[in-house]
Amino acid sequence: MKKSVYIAMILIISSFSMVFANSAPVYWQGYPSYDILNIDKDSPIVVKGEDLIFDFSDENNDSHSVEANVTAQYEMINPTDKTISVQMAFPFVERLYDIDYDSIKITADGKELPYEVYIGNVINSYGNSFEENKGQQFDFDEIVTAISNDMYEAKSFSADEIGKLYSIEIKPTTDKGIDFTVDFTYDQDETKILTENFNGFSLSGGKARITSGCFQPQTAEIYVLGEDINMDVKGYTLGSSKEETDMFTYEITEKEVDVRTYLLGSMKNYSFVDYEHLSDIQIYNLYAGALDKYFMNNMGFCTVDDVLSESGSVRVITLLYSVEFLPSQSQTVSVSYNTKGTMDKRNTSSPQYLFDYILNPAKNWNSFNNLNIKIITPQEAPYIIHSSIELNKEEGNVYTASLEKLPEDDLSFALYSKEKITLYDKIEGRINRSFGYFAPIVIGIVGFSIIVISFIIARKFKKR
Repeated sequence: MKKSVYIAMILIISSFSMVFANSAPVYWQGYPSYDILNIDKDSPIVVKGEDLIFDFSDENNDSHSVEANVTAQYEMINPTDKTISVQMAFPFVERLYDIDYDSIKITADGKELPYEVYIGNVINSYGNSFEENKGQQFDFDEIVTAISNDMYEAKSFSADEIGKLYSIEIKPTTDKGIDFTVDFTYDQDETKILTENFNGFSLSGGKARITSGCFQPQTAEIYVLGEDINMDVKGYTLGSSKEETDMFTYEITEKEVDVRTYLLGSMKNYSFVDYEHLSDIQIYNLYAGALDKYFMNNMGFCTVDDVLSESGSVRVITLLYSVEFLPSQSQTVSVSYNTKGTMDKRNTSSPQYLFDYILNPAKNWNSFNNLNIKIITPQEAPYIIHSSIELNKEEGNVYTASLEKLPEDDLSFALYSKEKITLYDKIEGRINRSFGYFAPIVIGIVGFSIIVISFIIARKFKKR
């Protein structure tokens, strides 16, 4: 009996190691893919057919979900006797700093096409309520309206308004660091303040203080719009707001610069967003909108970090390109890109991977026929356990469907490690949902309890 208990304890310790090694988020949000849009609803171009392929065979995934290379290939024809240039748009959902431009390829008859990038509206996280607000968030007209090069018109400033930029070079003379402060008074109706490299702000009775913990030489900035401010600069012992110190030096320089120039220059200093693919108007509109919002809602005060956080919002990004069709010409237009689905482990032992493909833009073509779907599933989740469109299981990890017309609903499907979700899967999923990151501990405790109870029962039977 002692030997069996010893073996049981080893198994318990091993199971704890296994569950902790495999601990991970139980839910990871993904976003939908789109069919391409025809900007001109009156275009005569006919879509003879679309081959839509989701290929999960490349298993080099470094995220909490699985990634697919999606290729949408369209056979299109110009039925007229005139040459037509057709503007098309490819929308997708992503954060600016997560866009993988290297995976995007747009071609016409094999020739790669250039495109322009347009920043669209922020979308709400749809999660379980996706079906309820999908139409509102991914509406054709909403996406097309966002394709614009008009300059954003702010309520609290103008793009060419001249502001005063104060650059403050701070140098602590102690290796313990200091708290650097700037005090000033301002009227939020007359003055707007944008700061960089300050990490604290307080306001009381019109008296403001901005602070920065400083351990080494650094440059902080204060950009003032409207009525100027008088600054009172002080230093304090690190972590203290009362004990002043002179263990630092500082130098202030000032210059005049317009909002657009300052905003663009300041934002482009941060390299984690690929600004190369974005026009200056798109960049300005994005960050000017954020700055305007903060000025109006935050007492005329804002930090560069506040503005920059706008690049982390999930939004619709649209790529705009043109395809020229000669009279009666047919062309193969293709869009290829990578996408990640939603990982959901809240209700099952293994993750479900949920993917959505918005088909409704295709309804704006003059005519659309023959939709062929092919899904090559990943090894870790080779089964499609749910699909809004009936799919046929082929050899290997391949599912297909052929439709003569567009379906009424968009395409959605779920990948899973088994052919169906079992009762055990649901029980373990309920534990994951109830306890989140603590689920491995709960599972370990339950397992330990079962072994202890079994041991006690076995001893009682042995005594008999």
